[in-house]
Amino acid sequence: MSELITAANLDLVIKKNREIKDEVLAQAIKLQTSPSIMKVGSAPQLALLILQRFGLVQMPIEDKFLSGAIYIKDGKIIPVVNTALPRANQYFAAWHEIYHLIFDRVSFNHFIENNNTMEERKAECFAACMLLNGVDRYFTDLSERDFIFKVFCCMATFQAPYKAVLVSLYEYAIQSENEKLCNRIKEVFDLQFNDLPERFRMFGLDDSLVSPSFVINTSSLQERIKKSKDANPALHYHKDNEEYLANIMTEIAMITRRSE
Repeated sequence: MSELITAANLDLVIKKNREIKDEVLAQAIKLQTSPSIMKVGSAPQLALLILQRFGLVQMPIEDKFLSGAIYIKDGKIIPVVNTALPRANQYFAAWHEIYHLIFDRVSFNHFIENNNTMEERKAECFAACMLLNGVDRYFTDLSERDFIFKVFCCMATFQAPYKAVLVSLYEYAIQSENEKLCNRIKEVFDLQFNDLPERFRMFGLDDSLVSPSFVINTSSLQERIKKSKDANPALHYHKDNEEYLANIMTEIAMITRRSE
């Protein structure tokens, strides 16, 4: 789980990003140029497809601060994405967890713990690299309209959460020494929108991006069990695997309830 970013600690976050940017950008480029991974789909949907290879579990979790996690049980690694959050947050969380699965060699200890702050920052930076490349150019090319509307347009185009867009734009504002943009971003950074779907519809934008999906999906794990069963029907451990999946879902539910 990543740290909560606010206007008060935004400059510190940008400072951390500068320290890791080259490393994370190289990792993002490595993934983007891998023909075995970057095959089909846009970046948001591709993230979910990649996680399915690792046995993705999608389920609604009543914790708005838990967007995703890596669950480890008996040496098996299972990514979890919280579908009670808006789809934009799910897409960002998916790339965040992909960083941990492919590049992180530090954090794994059941759930990823908060004290691994630099790995968490790298995962956030990696997700931004995968989703928000070019958002600064897109933002500056938008016609002079309401600032929040322009941010919403960036969210809709790049399929990314509100604060992730603002962090990327703030990095651009710092680099270009645009003090006016820096100040404007900080003014709106901590705004809370309880009516994002309505606002998106009002601006003529697709509100599904800022709405939860509430998907419950364990199909990738079930498919693994089925393939194993089809390949070796005479073996007797398939029922154990099915019980294992049921136990995983129960334990995840218990852990997430304790995190509330």
